[in-house]
Amino acid sequence: MEKRVKEIVLTLLLIIFACGFYGGEVKAETLGDWEYSVNENEVTITKYNGTDAKVTIPDKIDGKSVTCIGDSAFYSCRSLTDIEIPNSVTSIGYCAFWACDSLTSIEIPNSVTSIEDLTFGNCSGLSSIKVDSGNPQYDSRNDCNAIIEKESGKLIVGCKNTVIPEDVTSIGDRAF
Repeated sequence: MEKRVKEIVLTLLLIIFACGFYGGEVKAETLGDWEYSVNENEVTITKYNGTDAKVTIPDKIDGKSVTCIGDSAFYSCRSLTDIEIPNSVTSIGYCAFWACDSLTSIEIPNSVTSIEDLTFGNCSGLSSIKVDSGNPQYDSRNDCNAIIEKESGKLIVGCKNTVIPEDVTSIGDRAF
């Protein structure tokens, strides 16, 4: 029993460290509630500092396309209930929405081709997950309330209302 408790504590510490509590400082540009970084003509949202319940990620900042929601960008945004991701976004980073426990629904646009681990980890209020039907990488077949990798059939993100389709071949680590 004591060994199991130590394993759990170590795992939690690793998750906390990996999801942004390491004390490191990231130099970012700001625009309103957004912190972001620019790489050539692409923008990565690095942090949202607002408290709005409904948030629309901009598709452009300073004329440059927002293509990435960075690691831990919305970490623990407890007031966030609804997020709109534009079609310019192609990747969603590690722990991007970790502990957004008021978030109730998410729709992944057809442009997203990369979703990192724990993106929606600890989002206890999440009850609806949809992937745009034109997405080449992911789907939510049969309105299952999950994100499934098309090629592998692996369920990578689920929620409290997920119905696992029969053709799912595996369930990813920490998918729920």
